[in-house]
Amino acid sequence: MHRVSRLTRFGTIGPTSPHHVIRSHGTLQHSPRVLDASHISWARHPKHVSEVAAELQTSGLLKIRLGFPDDSCDYLRDLILSMHKQQGHHLPISHSATRGWFWDVRPKPVGHTGAYHARSETMSEFSWHTDCSYEDPLPRYFALQVLQHDRYGGGTLSAMNVASLIGFLSPETRKALMAPEFRMEIPPEFIKDPAKSFITGSILAPDPPSTIIRYRHDIIAPLTTRGAKALEELSAVLVRREVQASSTVHLRSSDLPKGSIILMDNRRWMHARNEIKDPERHLRRTCTSPVILGGCWALTRVSEQPLPETFDSSSHANSQYPPDENAIRDAREEAAQKSEQFDLTAWPLFQKRDLYTVVERLINDTNPRNTYRHNVYTSVTGGGGGVSKPLFFATDALENRRHRALFGEFLKRIGIIERGDWVLSTHHGGNLYRSLDLTLEILENAGASVLAAGHQCPPATAVQILQDFNVNVLTGDSSQIISIAHQIATMSEMSDKKKRIKIRKVIYTSEGLSITQRRQIYKALGPVAIYSLIGSAEAGPYGASSPSLMDLDPYSNSNDFVIDTRMTIIEILPLSCMGSESDGIPETLPDGESGVIAQTVLTRLRHPVVRYITGDIGSLHPLPKKAVGRIAKHDLCHYRILRLRGRDHRFSFMWDGCDFQFDKLNDILSDPMSGVLLWQVILDKMQPSQEISLEIRLLSGQRSEGTVQLQPFLDRLKAYLDVSVSNEHKFKITFVNDVLRFELSRTGQKVIRFVDHSL
Repeated sequence: MHRVSRLTRFGTIGPTSPHHVIRSHGTLQHSPRVLDASHISWARHPKHVSEVAAELQTSGLLKIRLGFPDDSCDYLRDLILSMHKQQGHHLPISHSATRGWFWDVRPKPVGHTGAYHARSETMSEFSWHTDCSYEDPLPRYFALQVLQHDRYGGGTLSAMNVASLIGFLSPETRKALMAPEFRMEIPPEFIKDPAKSFITGSILAPDPPSTIIRYRHDIIAPLTTRGAKALEELSAVLVRREVQASSTVHLRSSDLPKGSIILMDNRRWMHARNEIKDPERHLRRTCTSPVILGGCWALTRVSEQPLPETFDSSSHANSQYPPDENAIRDAREEAAQKSEQFDLTAWPLFQKRDLYTVVERLINDTNPRNTYRHNVYTSVTGGGGGVSKPLFFATDALENRRHRALFGEFLKRIGIIERGDWVLSTHHGGNLYRSLDLTLEILENAGASVLAAGHQCPPATAVQILQDFNVNVLTGDSSQIISIAHQIATMSEMSDKKKRIKIRKVIYTSEGLSITQRRQIYKALGPVAIYSLIGSAEAGPYGASSPSLMDLDPYSNSNDFVIDTRMTIIEILPLSCMGSESDGIPETLPDGESGVIAQTVLTRLRHPVVRYITGDIGSLHPLPKKAVGRIAKHDLCHYRILRLRGRDHRFSFMWDGCDFQFDKLNDILSDPMSGVLLWQVILDKMQPSQEISLEIRLLSGQRSEGTVQLQPFLDRLKAYLDVSVSNEHKFKITFVNDVLRFELSRTGQKVIRFVDHSL
């Protein structure tokens, strides 16, 4: 069994020289800064709160001296609330199923022989560790308030800077420690869910410009040989004299007397204590996270970024290009020092047409100063075909990876993906469209093993793969799911091949499923659980639908999705704001009222998405009671229900997993060479497959003998609608001779531009 080297006794350790320093992001600074709080009201004063937040952001280590008695920790509680309200910090975690924000660190009297005591409840030394190293995610900051210091000189608190420590590790060890090959047992006193007794992850993780750590040797078990070797080297380095001399600051009980509070960045500093000599020593601990949580940016930081023209012409009209790394860093530091809460409603709405205009300019501008083209993940929105040069929405590549990791974790937390799942994805990939690689990565991040079939895989081949690999989850655009389900439905119930199909879950994207289509899936696959994901090239994935969390009405034309407000903020605005030329900013609608969706993405900082009008109609709702018992308590306050009622058909429609804009379609159909006088788009349902068909009806001024001249126009139309071998059986163009051949409105007998029979 792997053994971790034991930390040697500290003895009478203390500051050994007046030149003791703290390292922050590789920069040495004198340590630690001390702030005085002469009255409890300082915990609510914006300047004081801002100073605390700024010091934690820069050095990660801060001492506060209270000038008043406070055995009930009222100042610390108020400071935490102020950090939450003024700085966007998250509220503290609950320490266990029975403990709240605060945990008492004091020796317990020796009771019955063999009675279990938490490490913090003993007088023994506690070697190097990060607090709550078994929590997922790891809390960023912790605070210790001294209610009674050790009056006999014991209990010295030592802090070791991680950035300095990392420099003593070999490159191979650093790489191994960054692999998710370690199991961390949750101590019995901190178990919140009886079904969860451990987590699996890495010990080190990159957090530019530094590296962060999760470590406590007595609860870590390496899962691989290289992990065991790396852990041995880390343990040996921790006790080397030169490492402690250059990386460690020691705070004796005389440095932290009663009435002191020490705040520490839990990921950039490890800490330890030597043996306690005073049985009355008493500290109180709380743990919290800052504005950045697992790769998500605070709203203030997203809103601080200078945007190129038309992203926000009112505030940054002179900003030709998006911010570079230095500008982002400066904005983050400035935002961390601001005490006022950012008002999102003061930000202008961001229309799709504005986005396309500026993106086209930026993607074609090869000026080296154009940071928009630097290290980006590029994708195109569904629809658009080959009519014009594709329009990208470029995202910072590293931010995109973090977003996918977060969303994968989200899918795991709400129970859509479980370890052991094997998934077959038939999503679209190629021609600059990247829904396939998006799906593969987020599902792998959630814990699944994924097979990349792609959209060009014939249904018969996909069915064979389901059998060959014992796949239990099928995912794809709804039209692809229906095609495969139809293929399976044609197989004999008694055939061995059909019996080998073991699908238990279906995850569809793009268009919703009608009740008839759901019946087709159940008929072919049996009582499977049907889930759905929602996302876009502009915002990435941001919501998921699960029958275990909500009661789905199969007769409804809406779909409910769970969203995490730490990743995305959704506002519902009046329908009248779409297409309006007014400069006024409308007020958001209350829960339950339907309107236009505006989205702000908190995972994208370099190319911000703030109050972006998605083109969808929906409403916001609280989580149903059914979901409350199935979601971790610390996530509940962040989850909401987005009830999506579909695209705003005044502007676009969906077919075969793609979104098509009516204004672009109109540009093609209005070409004088086509001779088109009237046109109509009709979605319908094919029998018996239940696939969605698209028909374009045209009234043309061209005579029948002009069909050959129309061919270039027809090819252009098919290119825009992305008609290919895989979906041409669901598409047709119909020429009519008079208006009566169109579907007309009942009252005015006018040609309806868009008709949807697929619902």
